[in-house]
Amino acid sequence: MQDYEKIRHAVKTGDKIMELAASLGLDPARNTVKDLADMLLQNALAQGYEKTPPNA
Repeated sequence: MQDYEKIRHAVKTGDKIMELAASLGLDPARNTVKDLADMLLQNALAQGYEKTPPNA
């Protein structure tokens, strides 16, 4: 039963990753998880720079 729960959790996690990728305009057939990670990092850095005061 524990294996079933691990597989179920992995599938749910994969589904969430696919939803996130799609919401960012990535095509799961062409883009990898690395592409998703790179885009998330880019977005986070861009938001960080927007919040940073110019003289910081």
